[in-house]
Amino acid sequence: MHTGLNLHLSNYHAGLCLKEHVHDETLFCLVIGGSYQETIRSRVSVHGQGDLLVCPHATPHAQQIGNMGARKLIFAPAQMSLEYLAGHGIRLDQAPFSRAGHFLQLGTRLMHELQNDDPYTNLAREGLVLELIAAFARANENSTQSGVPAWLKTARDYINAHYEQNITLEQLAHEVRHHPVHLAREFKRHYGLTIGDYQRRARVELAARLLREGKLPLSEIALTCGFASHANLCRTFKAAYAMTPSVYRLQFW
Repeated sequence: MHTGLNLHLSNYHAGLCLKEHVHDETLFCLVIGGSYQETIRSRVSVHGQGDLLVCPHATPHAQQIGNMGARKLIFAPAQMSLEYLAGHGIRLDQAPFSRAGHFLQLGTRLMHELQNDDPYTNLAREGLVLELIAAFARANENSTQSGVPAWLKTARDYINAHYEQNITLEQLAHEVRHHPVHLAREFKRHYGLTIGDYQRRARVELAARLLREGKLPLSEIALTCGFASHANLCRTFKAAYAMTPSVYRLQFW
């Protein structure tokens, strides 16, 4: 299943440990199923279905595949695409990653095209890869912090420090001395998420870390992370990671 784009589908069995290695070209990886933990540039992160990430060339990284295995679409964009992204401020050397349902939709179409072999296949694959790159660039451009006003960074830091609390827009606006409407608009413009979605993501990421690192009851994790109930945690977690907290935990224990 290869194309001129070096586009291929890779399957990894459960528990596989990929020791530190490098690639001689910059690769994009879309997680189609399963999950894995990656260590790259002194950063440890867990990736699941719908994550699209970059592995810069000559950058050491290691991976630990989860207990359900992993399935990934991997491709090497043309140099012109890489230069275009760099020219628009996308720091590929920092190994950025994003998660979006749209990525998975495009990935599903790409897998379908990998099964095709007609005169239009290569063109279709190239078009879908370019769509993925464009969607990834938009997601990262929206979340970049270049040019973020100091007061907006203060608002973000306040959310990070009080993620377990139900912070209202008015309360946050009072903290940074800006009108709520202006705060909401600028936060979404610079960080790519509404204030509520940003706080929800912070809570889910903490819950994921607690699930990986210990055996606290789900009800206690829900309380610690500021969720209204165990059911609320499960519903929000599944929306973010495409699996329940219990299934997620099984991958690491």
